[in-house]
Amino acid sequence: MKLLISIISVLILSFSPITSKEANAEITNDTFVNAELTFDGYEGEYYFFTDADLQAVVLESSSELAIDLENGNYEGSRVVVAYKALDRSADSSSEGIIKSITLANDK
Repeated sequence: MKLLISIISVLILSFSPITSKEANAEITNDTFVNAELTFDGYEGEYYFFTDADLQAVVLESSSELAIDLENGNYEGSRVVVAYKALDRSADSSSEGIIKSITLANDK
């Protein structure tokens, strides 16, 4: 009877989805997001945006951006941002790393 329960347990566990943190990180690392956002400001290496649902989006950049957002001239402007999504960690507020940014064509 113990053998039968052990075999059934092994079969059930072998079909369960992978939920390890490493597996989720692999999926997330390849996720790129394109979004039209409103630029709210820059502070402490973080760029602050608001999406269409008025939700905050906090991003960072590992390189110089095509638009100089640090000087405050573009606050309130609509921009199209392509960024690599990241899992939030305890030591970072960033949701992703900006890959490209352009001013949106407002009509």
